Amino acid sequence: MPAIIDWSNQNSGFLTLVLFVLTLAFGWVSGIFKALMHKPDFKIGLLPVPTFICTYPTEQQFNQENTHRTAAVVYLKITNIGAAPAQITSVRLGYHNHSFKYTFLWYWLNQISSIGDFGHTVGENLRVFPFLFQKSVLLPQTVHTYLQAGQETNGIVYFEQPHSWGSYRPRVKNKKTNVLIRVTDAYGNNYSKSFKIDVVDIDYARKFNCNFGNTLALVDEHPIETWIQ
Repeated sequence: MPAIIDWSNQNSGFLTLVLFVLTLAFGWVSGIFKALMHKPDFKIGLLPVPTFICTYPTEQQFNQENTHRTAAVVYLKITNIGAAPAQITSVRLGYHNHSFKYTFLWYWLNQISSIGDFGHTVGENLRVFPFLFQKSVLLPQTVHTYLQAGQETNGIVYFEQPHSWGSYRPRVKNKKTNVLIRVTDAYGNNYSKSFKIDVVDIDYARKFNCNFGNTLALVDEHPIETWIQ
């Protein structure tokens, strides 16, 4: 014991430096751990109605091939199960191409504004579904995409594919297809989850929205005009 005390007295400067370095290292590791823990984490869920995808023919051709479009609607439920708030900035939907039976690649559709609300009648009542991003015409809703830790939001997100031909459509099995939903927050973090959703025809889709599948067609046919107030 006396030898240890003598050595400590003789090397007090070195011991002080070692303790200082260890303190810095501990603080650095603690800071990294705290930063990793204090971040958002979105959990993605789907509500069943209206959630479906539809491929429908157009009246146009490309290189003598009949063209079609694919449109999809998903009723999302997003919960922030992390420890920090974040803003939802975008949602994308991916599907597997019809041509390839085995593939890990996804064909991506970006969200687009819907022309009109989604809803259906229940008896004599009209049920209208809220949008996640755009303002509803029929509902007095406020878009809620900034989620504190523990908060959740839900709403409709709509997708449309430009004119396509051939196998540029979802692969279907038992009237369902696999899709990948990817949510991006304001920090650039991506959260993804795959689901099986129903594949329906255009008549069924338009029971929920009479303008389902018409957004890009109307934009193509009617140029944007100057808004005169």
